[in-house]
Amino acid sequence: MLTVELPLAGIEVWVPGLIALGIFIGFLTGLFGVGGGFLLTPFLRILFNVPYPVAVGSGLAQMLITASLSAWRHWQARNTDPKLGTIMAVGALAGTEVGVRLLRILDTGGAIVLNSREFPVIDMVMPVIFLILMVAIAVTILKETSGQQGSQEVVTPACRYFRSLRMQPLLSFEKSGIASMPLWVPLFLSCSVGVLTGLLGIGGGFVNFPLLVYALGVPTHLAVGTSAFQILFATAYGALRHALAHHVDLALALAILVGSIAGVQLGVRVCHVLGGRRIRRYFAFVILLGVVVILAGLLGDVLG
Repeated sequence: MLTVELPLAGIEVWVPGLIALGIFIGFLTGLFGVGGGFLLTPFLRILFNVPYPVAVGSGLAQMLITASLSAWRHWQARNTDPKLGTIMAVGALAGTEVGVRLLRILDTGGAIVLNSREFPVIDMVMPVIFLILMVAIAVTILKETSGQQGSQEVVTPACRYFRSLRMQPLLSFEKSGIASMPLWVPLFLSCSVGVLTGLLGIGGGFVNFPLLVYALGVPTHLAVGTSAFQILFATAYGALRHALAHHVDLALALAILVGSIAGVQLGVRVCHVLGGRRIRRYFAFVILLGVVVILAGLLGDVLG
């Protein structure tokens, strides 16, 4: 009664569990301007045994709706730099296509033997990629926010370097406080994030948000809204490409969506009352939660 069959995945899943996961993912989307796929994809695989291609495609499909809602709410709150977000969306679309093709290669990559057991290559490679990215981002944010004198906003050496470049064409992003920066900087960074969107089923926000803050020097609240704006386009393209590849299970996407819509509303409200430094620090703790779950699942598969 409380389960639903997923024809593409060939399994049955517990619907209340999917709804609860959706609430959590939606809350992260509203609070941090991230799609939540950096937790949704591995959680679907580890907790519900959904194959990675279906988890990626279905996750992107539901994220399209929650990302739209989050982007709209942050737009209303004037937390978005539309000029910067549009440029980054263009780069993300190109990168997403590359990521989709990489996932297809991994899905047909055969198997490897660990601890006298055979595992599909994709089931081993995907968690390792997640772990490397998540640990690196969490450590960077925690290091920056751990000082007693830490400010609400941060200007890093990388930010100063990118703003000092004089490669043409140069653009200004007044709302983000960027007087001059080459067009190629946000394009290249967003293209890299787009690769992760297509490959890992993430909106790219968990990488895009810290890039906006630490590489471009965008104020935290604006980074949240601009990230939400940018991932809307990346998730739309990624969801379409995976739907064409028959990786989207509508029943799975809808169950998660039911919870995530409510979660987004709460996340946006909480974002308004938190300072930039606290938002960044809480974001790092959420990422570390994902690291623990992914690592536990990976070790359980190999050692079990």
